[in-house]
Amino acid sequence: MSYHNRGFTLIELLVVVALIGILSAVGIVSYSGYTKSAKAKNAELSLNAINLGLQEYKSNYGSYYNSASSCSSNSGKLIADNVLNGQDNLSDQDFQFCINVDGSNYTIKAYNPNTRCEITLNQSLTVNRNSSC
Repeated sequence: MSYHNRGFTLIELLVVVALIGILSAVGIVSYSGYTKSAKAKNAELSLNAINLGLQEYKSNYGSYYNSASSCSSNSGKLIADNVLNGQDNLSDQDFQFCINVDGSNYTIKAYNPNTRCEITLNQSLTVNRNSSC
């Protein structure tokens, strides 16, 4: 009497499960790195939009907007309302935005309080990131 089993052995199933686990672990790490860099890039694009709005604000009022010098959850709304004329909503990002003005020099900062990532853009359009980004 001969038996023909048409199923998988326990070892074969364990190997497949282990491979799926390894692939999913690699995928999760890659995905989290991708989302972190995408959020930082989005904040950098917002810094550029704020820079353009800041130039328009100076053209209209003769000086740079300086009422949001410290980054907080409310400073992004102030910038959006006054510098971007309500055209952009900065509060839907993980970053907080602020503008530091010193005479004709300014620095626009995006700060993520969760990761401590800080991205700055100055009047010469130089972008700097700290090591947490």
